[in-house]
Amino acid sequence: MGRRPLIGLTGSRHVRQSQLPGLPLMAVTVSDDYAQGVEAAGGVPVVIPYVNDGAVLGALAERLDGLLLTGGDDVDPNLYGEEPQIGLGALEPARDRIELALINMMRAQNKPILGICRGMQVLNVALGGTLYQDLPRQWKGKLQHSQKAGRGEATHSVRLQAGSRLSACYQGETVVRVNSFHHQAVKSVAPGLQAVGWDADGLVEAIEGSDADSWLLAVQWHPENMWRTDLGALGLFQALVEAAT
Repeated sequence: MGRRPLIGLTGSRHVRQSQLPGLPLMAVTVSDDYAQGVEAAGGVPVVIPYVNDGAVLGALAERLDGLLLTGGDDVDPNLYGEEPQIGLGALEPARDRIELALINMMRAQNKPILGICRGMQVLNVALGGTLYQDLPRQWKGKLQHSQKAGRGEATHSVRLQAGSRLSACYQGETVVRVNSFHHQAVKSVAPGLQAVGWDADGLVEAIEGSDADSWLLAVQWHPENMWRTDLGALGLFQALVEAAT
């Protein structure tokens, strides 16, 4: 077997209880499902730390072969020119800064990027797109996007663009069933990206790079919770690792 590509995984930072009184412990957390999905696809997952030095982050980006933007809290609406509105959830400004920087660094090196849930949203914002801050208040559709079923259960259908990179991950299928845990979504698709997946109400559920030479792909659902039983979900991880090889 040849060299396994190194895939960087972004994560959320949480305060945890420290054994030292008065000294909070900051920890970056990523679900094992993301890392194990990369592993199953033949890649080597590594969690991106919250570093302060841009040069250090740049050095890390040079060593990475691909980037996986994972799920998490809301993206700061100021990044796409809006004021915060009722329904906006918790923000992670430090994560926004790191992910935006990494997206720019990886794109400058023409390295592949896969976005999942929040990852799709921040990728769209990084390239100049906008978001619905809260679907129940701002979107006309009636489909449930924060499902009550378990995380590994598919609950609604998504129509895929025939011939798209995304459809290829799903063995050429143009209608798939997915899970759903989000209250924000892409509103205007950024330049350089194109919508390639929609729910029954017409909401954008997937985007990919419009330039064939630039490997960018993102989905609003959570394939990390489905790849063990869904070949299409596994195909997303495989496609990222293959593009990074």
